[in-house]
Amino acid sequence: MAQVAATAAAPDAATDSDIPASGPRAALLRALAADTDFTVVSNNCWGAHVYQGLGIPYATPFIGLFMPPADYLELIAHLDELAGAELTFVEASRSASVNAWRERERLTYPIGLLGGRVEIDFQHYHSEEEARATWARRRRRINPDPARRFFKFDDREGATAAHIAAFAALPLPNKVCFTVRRYETPTILAPAAPGEDHVLDGVSLANVTRRRFNTLRWISALPQWLPLPSLV
Repeated sequence: MAQVAATAAAPDAATDSDIPASGPRAALLRALAADTDFTVVSNNCWGAHVYQGLGIPYATPFIGLFMPPADYLELIAHLDELAGAELTFVEASRSASVNAWRERERLTYPIGLLGGRVEIDFQHYHSEEEARATWARRRRRINPDPARRFFKFDDREGATAAHIAAFAALPLPNKVCFTVRRYETPTILAPAAPGEDHVLDGVSLANVTRRRFNTLRWISALPQWLPLPSLV
């Protein structure tokens, strides 16, 4: 399939799919976060649960997708440049293992390239049009303040010790990395699925995160000395 250039960005209004359900618990979490204008930049679906927990619109385009490790590292090193770059679509991944998985599972989700450089696998999108419109809408909500950007990485998709070290070396103020084993750089140990040598998928990892990492304390704008419960 020929590459397709991105069309004009969709309006920046939040759609129903951008606004998770809310309630008393979400209101409490918003109060504890103090500032709900933040962007989670995750290499897979992990970040969605943060916005869902607080009942706020997704202020990030990194929802319902995953990225190969090298592509993710390239993107976060040049986030402002690449997030707004032209989004095109290709027929196959540059990763042989991703292509084999797609064929085995009979998956046909769209695969995008930002600026012709960075691959994004839009796993939970049905079409190029949906992926393009959603990316364009949500990328404009990325918080421009580096202090309110939060970067999450893990050891999935063939991430190596070199990738994990490169993530740790990036001059970004808010970073967390989940792995199944210890590395020379600090990571949060997390479980793997039976028979696997990497952490759980993003959604499953989100379900166990709070027992290992206090995401609410991480994103909260309240003073760091103030202890907060691990509720996200």
